[in-house]
Amino acid sequence: MKFIKMSSEIKQRGIANIPAAKKEFAGKAQTPEVLRRLSAFTDSISMKLYPVILIFLIMGFASCQNSNNKIIIQGEITGKIPEKVDYTNPIHGVCNWAFTKSVVPDESGKFQIEIESKSAIFIKIRASYSEKCIIIAEPGQTYSIRFNIRDKDKPFELLDNSAILQQTYNKLPEPEHIQVAVREFLADTVPAKIKEIVEQRKTAEIEEFKKMFAEKTISKAAFDLVQLDRNCYYNALWATYFWLKKLMEQPEYANLLENTFNQSLFSNLAIVKSQWFPSCAEIYIYLQEHMSGNLTKEKIEALINTGQVKTYQTAKAKEYLPPEIYEDYIAHFLYEESLQQSYEKELVELFDKFKTDYPQSEYTPSISPLVDEIVRFHKAADSAFNEKTKFVADYQNLNTLTEIAKALPAGKTYVDVWASWCGPCKAEFGHKAELKKLLQQYDIQMLYVSIDRDNDSIKWKNMIKFYKLEGFHVRANKALDSELRKLYDKGGSLSIPWYILMDSKGEVILKNASRPSQANWLEKDFQLK
Repeated sequence: MKFIKMSSEIKQRGIANIPAAKKEFAGKAQTPEVLRRLSAFTDSISMKLYPVILIFLIMGFASCQNSNNKIIIQGEITGKIPEKVDYTNPIHGVCNWAFTKSVVPDESGKFQIEIESKSAIFIKIRASYSEKCIIIAEPGQTYSIRFNIRDKDKPFELLDNSAILQQTYNKLPEPEHIQVAVREFLADTVPAKIKEIVEQRKTAEIEEFKKMFAEKTISKAAFDLVQLDRNCYYNALWATYFWLKKLMEQPEYANLLENTFNQSLFSNLAIVKSQWFPSCAEIYIYLQEHMSGNLTKEKIEALINTGQVKTYQTAKAKEYLPPEIYEDYIAHFLYEESLQQSYEKELVELFDKFKTDYPQSEYTPSISPLVDEIVRFHKAADSAFNEKTKFVADYQNLNTLTEIAKALPAGKTYVDVWASWCGPCKAEFGHKAELKKLLQQYDIQMLYVSIDRDNDSIKWKNMIKFYKLEGFHVRANKALDSELRKLYDKGGSLSIPWYILMDSKGEVILKNASRPSQANWLEKDFQLK
């Protein structure tokens, strides 16, 4: 009995220190036989389990080092399983789709995301563009989520005890851009009334989480994060309204803005964790510069003419934002500006400076591919046009599609109405190969009609080179632009990219033809008589 009891105590105190345990318990043993059996038992365990013990000790040490900072998100997908699940990469705790990582679900739809963080953060996750959510995640916690593909009523479910917190947050407004959120207020002419509505909404939302915290449903870290985020969102909304309504030009409203949108919000460096941080910072910088009297119409025009608008913006960000969050803001700025595919050389220079200032930045791998494309664009701009790229003769004076048709070879024409500033238009250029096959198969010629302005003429031609757009090209004058708008919508609006199928006389066969990316539908369009 004494032997069994001592063996049990050895196990409880820690089997790794067996030699010390033998010495301690030897004094407690009453007979030589007990001592002999104890010694044989511990020696046997030492020989057999020492390698295993060592491994577990190492693993245990590593686990202790990481477990406190590790966030685990376990997920499952019902319905069609996507190729990957994307989630925001929390560099410095940011929550921004510009910087993402992915995991591949297994055949059953299960996946796991592991993230290191020393504090509470937001993590966005998407199984598709319609099935997505935001998780308020804290270090040392495990979360469980289920995505229900194509279930509009319940696209996702939280399956752990944080469900109430997550569901409540995911019901909050999440517009694609802060300007979208402002639209409902633009018709109102009483700024004080809008300010009151904004404050009421913010207070009501924060109050929900304050109640959860009081009831100990959520932690203080989670509450603090949400409160900061709501302040960030509504300050950005209010300031954007102020800007779009041009109220800063009216002295009577100066105090209304200064009292509600000041440096204090940015003194909390955790503001970068809010998905609304870039919008909030951008409008804050703009309004600060405007209120200082530096941002005049003449200065803006001068910056545009010298191609230094982006350089000016980044300099002002450095002036007005705390240095600790400057890297985060500029990384987002460079990513978003490069993503616009306007291909300004200025962005290449700014990115080179960013890499010099932050040589170890974790943002760099996400920005590099976009800036590399800008470099390739300017190399293409210096080259000659593709021999299969042709500009319609005297296109500047062609006022209608009928006039253009007369200048083209006889036959059907597939018309692509686009502009150098249109991202979706340029995305369709990625389907040129499939389009070329269909055009050849059905003996249809290609016509690109740009609605770029006169001062974008060089950019228009450079993009034709860069995207290697084979076919005929026209840049619409005012008369042609007007005709296109009336054809698209009698009210005069126009949405691009827009595709038309017309005959050799310029008569429209199909007003809204399918896109190049819709090859199957487009082939049916081409079969029309």
